[in-house]
Amino acid sequence: MQGVTRRIGLGLAVGLCLGAIAACQQTTDTAEQPGVSPEPVPEQTTPPEPSAAQSPEEIPEETTSPTASESTTTGQAAPEPEPVPPLPAECSEPQTQALMNQCAKAEYDQADVQLNNAYQAVKASLSEQKEDQLIAAERAWIAYRDAYCEFVQSQFEGGSIQPTIYYSCMERLTSDRTAELQQNKGAAISYEAADEELNAVYQELQTYLDAADQDQLTDAQLAWIDYRNAHCAFESGDDSACLAQVTATRVEQLQEQVESRSL
Repeated sequence: MQGVTRRIGLGLAVGLCLGAIAACQQTTDTAEQPGVSPEPVPEQTTPPEPSAAQSPEEIPEETTSPTASESTTTGQAAPEPEPVPPLPAECSEPQTQALMNQCAKAEYDQADVQLNNAYQAVKASLSEQKEDQLIAAERAWIAYRDAYCEFVQSQFEGGSIQPTIYYSCMERLTSDRTAELQQNKGAAISYEAADEELNAVYQELQTYLDAADQDQLTDAQLAWIDYRNAHCAFESGDDSACLAQVTATRVEQLQEQVESRSL
């Protein structure tokens, strides 16, 4: 069951207002902080059904690497990739919601291993300065991932499908992160065009949300902006190409969420 409810998304470099978020119409103009005046971010809660997974690539504040096998040697050989766990046989045709929930978690676990392998391969060839930038980007991505998937699963809070929604979100964002690390996903449009699309779909999504969901979306979007900036600072090179690619991916995520919320 590849991608059990993979449809989750959202995005944009938002112009945030302190009160009614849906009324904000500012767009993101620059690669730094795109006109956002962030309000105080409320304390996040963990998903009520599946607690936020502590994956191998997650970076505790006191460490500087997503795994226990830490080394700062420049140009070291990448560690052997961790084997990707196979999906349980019953996930080919899950018949119950409980099994769908388990299979969604199994798909996320696969994506998590693939991301960690990609991360370690990239990190092995970096200088100390670039490694610090990679770590900063990964931490920013984890904060964004957690905030966004909290928003996504809230639509089904208390329902039996909530774990599937949550882990499908985690899998989707993790796979997108792997593609961005491996630079195997490009944008067919300019950053300016992608940013315009992102603003439009973000504003559309706002119309389907109540105040609480708008607050969660705001938190997730601020976290995404931090991730976007940190990732493109690490990538350097052609900043506009990086911004376009990350923003185009965010548009896809957001459009899927619009489709889900508008049903």
